[in-house]
Amino acid sequence: MKKKMNKIMLGVSTMALSLGALQAEVSAEEKVPYNVLQMKPAGIEKPKDAIAHSSKVDETLSYEDRLKVGDFSQKPASNMKDEKVNHSQESYTLDELNKMSDEELIHTLETIRSGQIKGLFQFNEETKAFYGNKERMQVIMNAIEKKGSEFTKTDTKGIDTFTEVLRSAFYVGFYNEELSVSYLKERSFQDKCLPALKAIAKNPNFKLGTAEQDLAVTAYADLMGNTSSDVETVRYAAKILKQYNNNLSTYENDRKKGEVVYTLMKAIDRDIQTYWHFSGKEPNETMWYGKIDSFINEVNKMALIGKVTDKNGWLINNGIYYAGRLGKFHSNPKKGLDVATQAMQMYPYLGEQYFGAAEQIATNYGGVDANGKTVNLDQLKKEGKNKYLPKTYTFDDGAIVFKTGDKVTEEKIQRMYWAAKEVKAQYHRVIGNDKALEPGNADDVLTIVIYNTPDEYKFNNQLYGYETNNGGIYIEQDGTFFTYERTPQQSIFSLEELFRHEFTHYMQGRYEVPGLFGKGDIQQNERLTWYAEGNAEFFAGSTRTNNVVPRKSVIRGLSTELAERYTAERTLHAKYGTWDFYNYSFALQSYMYNHKFETFDKIQDLIRANDVKGYDAYREALSKDEQLNKDYQTYMQQLVDNQEKFNVPQASDDYLVSHAPKALAEVKQEIADVANVQDAKITKHKSQFFNTFTVEGTYTGGTTKGESEDWKTMSKQVNEALEKLSQKGWSGYNTVTAYFVNYRVNNENQFQYDIVFHGIATDEGANQGIIVKRDKPYSGEENNAIQFKSDSSKVEDRKIISYLWDFGDGNTSTEANPTHAYEKEGTYTATVTMKDDKGKESKETMTVNIDRTREIYYGEENKAIEFKSDSSKAEDQKIVSYHWDFGDGKTSTEANPTHAYEKEGTYTATLTMKDDKGKESKETMTVQVDRIGATEQEPNNNPEQANVIPFNTLLKGAFKDEDYKDGYTFNVSSPKEINISVINESKINMTWVLFHESDMKRYVAGGNSNESILKGKFTAKPGKYYLYVYTPTPVMGTYAVKVQER
Repeated sequence: MKKKMNKIMLGVSTMALSLGALQAEVSAEEKVPYNVLQMKPAGIEKPKDAIAHSSKVDETLSYEDRLKVGDFSQKPASNMKDEKVNHSQESYTLDELNKMSDEELIHTLETIRSGQIKGLFQFNEETKAFYGNKERMQVIMNAIEKKGSEFTKTDTKGIDTFTEVLRSAFYVGFYNEELSVSYLKERSFQDKCLPALKAIAKNPNFKLGTAEQDLAVTAYADLMGNTSSDVETVRYAAKILKQYNNNLSTYENDRKKGEVVYTLMKAIDRDIQTYWHFSGKEPNETMWYGKIDSFINEVNKMALIGKVTDKNGWLINNGIYYAGRLGKFHSNPKKGLDVATQAMQMYPYLGEQYFGAAEQIATNYGGVDANGKTVNLDQLKKEGKNKYLPKTYTFDDGAIVFKTGDKVTEEKIQRMYWAAKEVKAQYHRVIGNDKALEPGNADDVLTIVIYNTPDEYKFNNQLYGYETNNGGIYIEQDGTFFTYERTPQQSIFSLEELFRHEFTHYMQGRYEVPGLFGKGDIQQNERLTWYAEGNAEFFAGSTRTNNVVPRKSVIRGLSTELAERYTAERTLHAKYGTWDFYNYSFALQSYMYNHKFETFDKIQDLIRANDVKGYDAYREALSKDEQLNKDYQTYMQQLVDNQEKFNVPQASDDYLVSHAPKALAEVKQEIADVANVQDAKITKHKSQFFNTFTVEGTYTGGTTKGESEDWKTMSKQVNEALEKLSQKGWSGYNTVTAYFVNYRVNNENQFQYDIVFHGIATDEGANQGIIVKRDKPYSGEENNAIQFKSDSSKVEDRKIISYLWDFGDGNTSTEANPTHAYEKEGTYTATVTMKDDKGKESKETMTVNIDRTREIYYGEENKAIEFKSDSSKAEDQKIVSYHWDFGDGKTSTEANPTHAYEKEGTYTATLTMKDDKGKESKETMTVQVDRIGATEQEPNNNPEQANVIPFNTLLKGAFKDEDYKDGYTFNVSSPKEINISVINESKINMTWVLFHESDMKRYVAGGNSNESILKGKFTAKPGKYYLYVYTPTPVMGTYAVKVQER
């Protein structure tokens, strides 16, 4: 994604992201009155591993200027603003709320959560009508003022919901030019929220404390963040910061309180900086100068905590950041410089805090510290790049450059290169063009910057000046993509999947969309937002020989609720500010690609021609096309119904194996013969690990049937040619991709294309492929160890000095012949890297098939358990009968029955299936039935409050009332095997982790989320253990937990 404020693909494992919309839009042409808010208000939060899109700031300002206006604050953890609403609760549209009387509206908002309101943070006819009513907005402000003085420790009186409605108003007002909502941009109107803010702050319950109190303080910060502040409101906020600092040892363990403090600092800084920047005043001429020392002093304390830990690092970083920015408003205007100077002396060289302090001195204090010493930020950047990005790899005669951390493997680099070739081939096929629209731009060379970890990615702030509250970002003006390596636990999207998305943005900017990002005529007013992001999601599914396929990971983002899905009109007019439009824009373009290619083709022709008038007219016509919308809805349903049949395309191991020598002349001739290429010519390209070739020529087809049909015929024939080449015996043909461009019809009424093939070149001898594929796969069962062998005899006479096994599930080993147990069934690819005494590496990959172990069902006395026949195990058989024996004298002939056991105990259930040929198959499973034990007692979020859980006893728990984490503890006196099971009764997104008292940062076991039973086992050493059961997103539900000792 290009950065404008966005996401990519999809969802998250560790939801840790920022409010993605808080960056000042600045350009030399802007002439705005000082009372019009220009800093973007906060909208709906995006997931941490979401790709970002570039903004005007990123694409037009220098590194130094980006540091001045960019948002480089750092959140303590995740906090999704878009509440997940329980569908059993009543929901309201803004139109319904708008029809209510003032009294009815206020009563309704006080009694519901914001997640029950449909359409917040979106701009449409409903929001225009609702927010266009200035008097109605004043009614809501008055309600906040009244309720703000009334909230208690146990009741927010709905001010959090009132606040979200107003936040949405100011957000919508900022992003839209409609006169009816333009008043929301004016500071004079935003100041009308000040009485409401002060009413909240004057309430004696305005402090950190209960969940309701924390929610009230958050509402205060959120509302201020989208409106305005004054001296009094900042001073009230200072009391919250002081309370947090005075109780740091306790509060640093409370994520929600940390988020409250973060939101307060960010909101106040946003307003002060915006006012200062656009008013033209000096700091000492503003209302805040010398009058908010109490707030700034508390920020300074955070900056100089001293010892950095995993729990307080974010706080120190924000302290330094805001101390530098706000220091000029202190009664001692050099206070910020003093703090930044002390921080540089206090924290490790080239560490996060050191860099942060250096940036503040360079950005806000002329590059000279409090002692008169010059801070050379350019030199620090150079040293930082050498430390965090020491590796450089070049491909395609220097046209593609990777700069990476030292732990990003060469194999991963090569896979991304070949993935790019798959995307490139499919992209050129579809748009019909492979010539750069504007040669000479920075994207003549594509640079990919990859950090080792999410933590090291944070240094992209300092090294390049771009925000890092995202999963990655492509900056077109630099021709550079920034991201980081990740584990499955850190992101549900692999690095390759995200790279494919961003590489598509590079292709768009170079070959399809005129002008640099945000500058071309057709790019104004977010005309292309739906196209650009959906297009990137779409082409991330590119394959070598199977066109472009829907990815399972993006299909999952389509709502299962028909009423919640986008219409074609809404999709075609989607704008940044919400994140689910990526999924729906993908679906619409996937539908067009597969069923209305001529429509898809016309859209891209209009964009490439920069035909703004034609594009606008065609988009409007499509928006009103009822049949298009109907077919679009049908297509989405087909995707949802069949999502398990799809996968996520990735670069095959075929790209990485060793390939035998083959003369390029022979390669050219065989390709020309198989694909009927005329006037073929071959060109060789140099890369760091291997050489490649391109074969170019002309293809003449049969009698034209029109461009759309000719394209389909051509695509099919090219795929068939690639398959035929792969059958020729030379493995190098398995690396060949192909595309065709420049459609035309000759004088004989035959269609023609220019055609291009690309693949590995081995004319100088066998390439040093890094992978040897093992013919025979390994097999095993879940949680049962498999013996692996390095088979080092394959390395001939070399002396192997090191081994590194990657088992494909996130685990590794340095043994020559290790054992490893997989926790989940599935097919894995294991790789062993062997290095000899001369530094040469070789790799071997192998397939590992893991079957699930005997099924274990868990339940409670007299409570129905749902059994599943899993008839998919019957392969191609047609099952005609089922017979269940539940082991307690009861039976069933249903395929997937439910059964309740009357007494606790362990039972063996047996399923007998018979197919239409009379063949029987049996499956046995263990059923553990428990008595209901105790129920968890709140509060139990912290180690000191954890509930003691007895062994072998089922305990009931629940997530409710803003409590989404429960803690339990048990003691182990001697080494033994421990089994932990959590029954996910409400089928919500939840999981669990277990810590030993000796290390509360690294968990020793964990459950798999999104499963009905979250299981795990481990060998426990003596000591005290802490078990945390939690949900990553705010959602209510019940569960049962059991800890068994063996």
